[in-house]
Amino acid sequence: MRFTFFLLLLAITALSSLQAREWTDATGKYRIEAKLVVVHGDKAVLERPDGKIISIPIAKLSDADQTFLKELAAKNAGPNPKINRPADRKPSAASPNSASTLNVSPKDLAVQTELLLRDACHRCHGEDGTSEGGFNFVVNLGKLAKTIAVPGEDSQLLERIQADDDSVMPPSGEEPRLSERDIQVIEQWIAAGAPTFDDEPTRPFVSNEQLVQWIDEDLQKQPERSQRFMRYFTLTHLYNSGVSEDELQTYRNAFAKLLNSLSWNADLIIPEAIDSARTVFRLDMRQVHWTQTIWRSIEEANPYFLMPRTPHAKSCFDRTETTMPFVRVDWFVFAASKPPLYHSVLNLPETDADLENMLRVNVQANINQEMAIRAAFNRSGVSQNNRLIEWHKSPYGSYWKSYDFASNTGRQNLFEYPLGPSHRRDSFKHDGGEIIFTLPNGLQGYLLTDEQGLRIDQGPTQIVSDPKQPDRTVTNGVSCMSCHYAGMIPKRDEVGPAVQANRSAFDDADDILALYRDASELDRIMDQDAKRFADALDNLGITTLSRSGESISAMSSRFIQDIDLEQVASEFGLQVEEFLERLQDASRVARIFSSLQISGGTIKRDVFKEMFADACVDLQLIEANVVSRPSRSNPSVASMSKPRSASSTISGNPMHAAGDARSNTPAARPTNGITAPMKVGSKLVPVAKFSDLSWGVKSLAIHPNQNVVAAGRPDRKITLFNIDHESVLGELTGLDMLQAVTACAFTPDGNHLVAGGSSGHIVIYSVTQKGLLRPSGQFPGHNGEIQCIDISSSGRYALTGDGKKVARCWEIATGKELSMIGNFEGPVKAVHLSDDERTMFATDGATLVEANMHTGSPISKRPLNRSWASGQSAAFSPDGAWLAVADTYNIRVWDLKTFRELEPLIGNETLWTMCFAPDNQHLFAGARGKVDVWEFQRNARLQRQSIERGYIQSLAVSADGRHFAAVGSIGGSLEVFSRDK
Repeated sequence: MRFTFFLLLLAITALSSLQAREWTDATGKYRIEAKLVVVHGDKAVLERPDGKIISIPIAKLSDADQTFLKELAAKNAGPNPKINRPADRKPSAASPNSASTLNVSPKDLAVQTELLLRDACHRCHGEDGTSEGGFNFVVNLGKLAKTIAVPGEDSQLLERIQADDDSVMPPSGEEPRLSERDIQVIEQWIAAGAPTFDDEPTRPFVSNEQLVQWIDEDLQKQPERSQRFMRYFTLTHLYNSGVSEDELQTYRNAFAKLLNSLSWNADLIIPEAIDSARTVFRLDMRQVHWTQTIWRSIEEANPYFLMPRTPHAKSCFDRTETTMPFVRVDWFVFAASKPPLYHSVLNLPETDADLENMLRVNVQANINQEMAIRAAFNRSGVSQNNRLIEWHKSPYGSYWKSYDFASNTGRQNLFEYPLGPSHRRDSFKHDGGEIIFTLPNGLQGYLLTDEQGLRIDQGPTQIVSDPKQPDRTVTNGVSCMSCHYAGMIPKRDEVGPAVQANRSAFDDADDILALYRDASELDRIMDQDAKRFADALDNLGITTLSRSGESISAMSSRFIQDIDLEQVASEFGLQVEEFLERLQDASRVARIFSSLQISGGTIKRDVFKEMFADACVDLQLIEANVVSRPSRSNPSVASMSKPRSASSTISGNPMHAAGDARSNTPAARPTNGITAPMKVGSKLVPVAKFSDLSWGVKSLAIHPNQNVVAAGRPDRKITLFNIDHESVLGELTGLDMLQAVTACAFTPDGNHLVAGGSSGHIVIYSVTQKGLLRPSGQFPGHNGEIQCIDISSSGRYALTGDGKKVARCWEIATGKELSMIGNFEGPVKAVHLSDDERTMFATDGATLVEANMHTGSPISKRPLNRSWASGQSAAFSPDGAWLAVADTYNIRVWDLKTFRELEPLIGNETLWTMCFAPDNQHLFAGARGKVDVWEFQRNARLQRQSIERGYIQSLAVSADGRHFAAVGSIGGSLEVFSRDK
């Protein structure tokens, strides 16, 4: 039922005559002792004994409570029954910039503002976790005061509620609305300094130890044989940081939706909370058909796990048979809604044909038998050009396939070529597409493909775009969820009506109309899909559907925002005071966190992620790890946790020069290669292993003298490892100019190390006989992350490629840029400078560009792969004679003298990194947990070497080809191998 709005009293303080009473819900299960504050619209606003203000729909109260409210309303009605709202009171002559304008205290002004916002805005911006526009904290006055209602500044809140156009909030037609007097109250609240009142009771802080104890105790309640399948997801760090209940509910909604969007189970799974505040959730992996392998992919991607050392933690690890039994909900929503986790967790195949086989959908047969239904149109909200969508029935509902085009002309004009796809000249030729398919539980799965039907992570922006993303890139998973927030988007076919209106222009009109059928058929199917999708969400408790309020994309965007002191402390499991106290002794990370110690200070999410592991050590939350096991010849090994400045002496043995390697005479590139040919079955013998690398390694380079590996790291470090002694020579830390060190290379003479970072900056370090690394120059010419480096044979020039699709050639001694190659479709994956220092080559995996090194004038441009996104890596041979490019699981190799392509090297996993040996005959390729060694001209795989943990991040081969180094993803080891003699 709905009560007519009336206000019983102006403020809580005026209700002293009303006693607290027991309120009961309609089911009789829930009871609460509270004092009535106000009846506001169709809700009763109550104050609990602890001071918390709560709002309960009157219709959900017991009959006795509803009768009580009716009697109270009748009692207050009299000769003059109208009771004015606080906003209807006329302002006094006092200054409009003070709370006295309304003759109320700051606390009462805050109460009135909260009630007005709750009445007019809360239904879309927080109630039941709704997050229209990603804004789910409209009744959290403290957060409003820090974001869109900052005192003393232009208020976005006021701007929206006072707007006189379509941007006004609440939107036109929505009731109830804010009156001019209501807006004045909100204005006065902001002008008074945006005061707050105690709308939340003090929350008990949940420590890391308490969290693990809860999980361990819950595990012990599960059947013993089921414990190894239990995993947990936590919101305790957000709860500790003061995130409001409305915002927490949005995270719960996003988690529930994503979890079921990553499930092949026919039943919807509602995560079960194990604590009263609903911040820790248990999941039986069998319910969503997740395997241990799938969970390991989540573990390897998670940078925020703080490993406890308590007996409860050990019990958790033992019972679940994993060292990471829980992850954070907010990180999981962000990471698992996009590749690579979205693909690996949902277990999506590599091609559309494999997906169709898995779903028992025969697309070509359906087209031939005229069972498919199509709609084509000139423009959609995502595609830049004309687009075709095609429906097929699947065992679980629908299988939708779109065909997207890079242009609108020729065979890419659907109105001229509406039939296909095929290789016939009378059919359309598409460049990629999006697949949307019904999951067994009624939600949707998504797959982006190129023109060959191969799975890709992102759609090319010249074909499709997502306006909600800063770079407008359509990313599989999260972009699709945002756009298809209510399921399929209704579309109206334009080809069928055009053919019907002018049949004489189409010789194959009947064939066309058999697929482009009457609009009512497609409308009926889309309505069924929309209902199935909405019903599934409704069963998960998600009842509000809007694009700007879609919870997964909204919370993914929220996750990467800057974080403040309270949240940083909570992410370490510390209260603010304890965090600041520990920070005083945290020498390595104190500088990074310094911005948090000023009022309103924040830190960037990517910066926080990169240094999280080291900060856990520095804050004494975990023990410092040792880089490697004790050396057989030198038991004293340097610890990674020991800080060093960028100019510190590298301890241990200096890098002894061989011959005249350190003279001023330029050294030619090594071409001696492996001294004897490798054979099938040849063994690679492990010679050194460096473990406990915390955040891991992003790039590797082996010194020309073979006994030193330089490791560029994501936590702003370069670590030098001695292979012979299996020890750490030294470490450069605090490389803020570089940020993550994503690429590095020694000059051929070994005198310099060139290091590039995620910042786009490049620093040159001189290497001395005493083992000093000193900055000696820089090149700031890139705007994006450095992806690859090649140094000319004389050591004078460097060619570097970045993630912003540009390669630049520059002089190492001066940092002067000579030339550039641009306009690639994707990030530059490999570069090469010719030995005569006249020509440069660069590729993004899709195109090879050859240009004059000194002028940048193009010499040739050749197509390679289907798209830049079809492979993760590429490499040039040292002599520039060969180019290898990853193509999904396979490797394609070209002879650059004749541009003849060899037979592809066939693999069965994504290849993350590649490099040629110095003999120009062998190719090393890193996949998941292994490195393959190929004699590529014979199409022979000579060796498969297992590498510890995760995807191979980087490879390096020594100048004589005897040693190669490889490193896996976070948590893995740096391993060095030698070819057996």
